[in-house]
Amino acid sequence: MTRKIHTITLNYYDKLLKKYGYSPGSVGWGHKKGKQSLRFEILCQIGNINNSSILDVGCGFGDLFGYLKYKKSKIKYLGVDINSNLIEIGKKIYPKANLKVLDIGQTKSKQKFDWVFFSGISSKGCTYPYIKRMMTKMFSLCKKGIAMNFVGGVIDFKSKDLFYSDVGKIYSITSTLSNRVTIRHDYAPYEFTVYVYKNTKKTSNNIFKDFLESSNFIFDDSLWHPNYNK
Repeated sequence: MTRKIHTITLNYYDKLLKKYGYSPGSVGWGHKKGKQSLRFEILCQIGNINNSSILDVGCGFGDLFGYLKYKKSKIKYLGVDINSNLIEIGKKIYPKANLKVLDIGQTKSKQKFDWVFFSGISSKGCTYPYIKRMMTKMFSLCKKGIAMNFVGGVIDFKSKDLFYSDVGKIYSITSTLSNRVTIRHDYAPYEFTVYVYKNTKKTSNNIFKDFLESSNFIFDDSLWHPNYNK
């Protein structure tokens, strides 16, 4: 993270924390009930997260840990954030969570995680170069994939405190990392989530093997197509 964005981000969330205290509003997600659960659930639908490790980048208070605990998911969790004030409160709320003050853009750690998440990369001062650097770093730290949500998509208003991401520009960034990408804009207006997968191995007829193995469907045209029954 550049020093300018680092300073803007810290000041932005410190201001929200002073105003709202321990609340979703302090991490920029508003106060409407259910929205935080929705966003966490969509992130977790990237794949089978049970018995896996998760790095939660920009974790804030570590509320994702609380959600995963409620869901009884068996995971190894690490939450990191550059804001020590949020982490300090998070450690009190979730004493069993592994929470650290850390800027992954500056760390040289080689520790790998199955999944790397970032919820809410839309704070004031955000830029596309910054998003690209973050996604590239996150992808280097994952074994299976990364998931990120953004404010943007089809919108009819804008707040001066948020960075609105263009779906096409975000896809252009993901395409430099992998050719196996999912964009979710089906769960709520004004925001979207992106999954970028590490495993891009294909079958002989160009279907991603990992997709077939994790799917409950049987992809066999001979079971229904008339040409195979002649």
